[in-house]
Amino acid sequence: MATTQATNIHQTFTSKKRFEVTFFSIVIFLLLPNLLTPLRLNTDSIRYLKIVEYLAGNLDKNSDAVHDFLPHGYPQFLLTLGKLQLLGPLTITFVNITSILLACYLLTIILEIENRLIFIGLVMISFINVKQFTLPIADQLFTLLFLAGIYLWTQAFKKQWLYMIPALAVTLLSLYVRTAGIALVIGVLLYLIYSNKYKLLNNKKLLIIPLVLIVIGFGAFIFNLHFIEKKVAYIAQLNLGLMIHQPASILGRLAIHFKELGEILINIPHSKLSSIVNPAIAGYLLIIAGILLCLIFYKAIIKLQLFNTLSFWVFMVYLMMIFLWPFYDARFLTPIVPVLVYSLFYYFTVMFKPRYIRYGYALMFLLLGFVSLAYSDALSVSNSFFLKHYGFDPSLTDKYRIHFNNQEKNMVNSQQYDIHNNDILFLLEKYDRKPLIIKADIHAEN
Repeated sequence: MATTQATNIHQTFTSKKRFEVTFFSIVIFLLLPNLLTPLRLNTDSIRYLKIVEYLAGNLDKNSDAVHDFLPHGYPQFLLTLGKLQLLGPLTITFVNITSILLACYLLTIILEIENRLIFIGLVMISFINVKQFTLPIADQLFTLLFLAGIYLWTQAFKKQWLYMIPALAVTLLSLYVRTAGIALVIGVLLYLIYSNKYKLLNNKKLLIIPLVLIVIGFGAFIFNLHFIEKKVAYIAQLNLGLMIHQPASILGRLAIHFKELGEILINIPHSKLSSIVNPAIAGYLLIIAGILLCLIFYKAIIKLQLFNTLSFWVFMVYLMMIFLWPFYDARFLTPIVPVLVYSLFYYFTVMFKPRYIRYGYALMFLLLGFVSLAYSDALSVSNSFFLKHYGFDPSLTDKYRIHFNNQEKNMVNSQQYDIHNNDILFLLEKYDRKPLIIKADIHAEN
């Protein structure tokens, strides 16, 4: 009897492991065609590549790239790839996919996540990641640095002081890639206060000092806000003065970010959902879904006691920064998508009992995720599909059409376009190429 029971347990374990490996393998297999994508450009990727041109000495000090407030960490990374003749859509996509894979793996260590391959696969088919994998933007590399910072600081606080130096280095590097890396710094400080709360409560002098410093610092920040906004572009973008003078504007910011969170829960962007249901209804549905995701996240935090971990404090700081941000763009949630997906994964597999709702939600998330992957694959391997569906600006489509025609005729040459007057075609002709294939125009520049 005992032997039969042991055999059944082994068979169940083997079956689950086989399913886990199969699911993860399918996800990776469907990701691979994206390595063949043309260079995908959007507003921010154009800005990053223009900064690369400036750093390479190809733009003068009067160009927009000189005054762009985006940190130079990611453009420096792209510039290095360019010097190695590796800068192209294949390398960009490979780096982005690898970054999220490694970031998810680090989170499985930090939070001791079981069924790792299923969890990682679910994160990889989140439409936010699928959409960003092929873009030359900093978010996914930043996500890796962000999670690496959390991991290294977590190890350092376990009295493994050798991790302190790499933790500091990665934190500084994350700040150099994206200003939002400050969430690591603030999260670490809050965790230190929380983890020493009993010492602080038992020693009023120790308690008063940080409280006074926080009050003075906050007061000085508010008093000098106008001056700080002139010096720090990121603070200026936050437009905190509007929140102070018009508190009702806070509701607008909450609404747009609940929509973004709702997109993660349903695994579909607002633009696509609006094509299925009435656009006005779609907005409200996403807000409700976003609030629901926050409740699920809260329940998972309590059940897993995440508030005792450094990761909780860093994620909370980052989420608060998101809610302060006055613009709608779900990609800024990329660094916390893994922990949000894990919260969903944990809630629906451990805490939520109604089986049909649980399976129904899982089926919806998977179906929409695989549809996103298939759509991205089609964009990657078919120029005609790309021209028909990529972007919403007809002028952008026209420039891609010219570029594809140049490729077919083997007439690709960025020197025929002026980056000041025709930036998109210049960038496409220069950077939409295979790694290690040196074009004639590259020789001409050298």
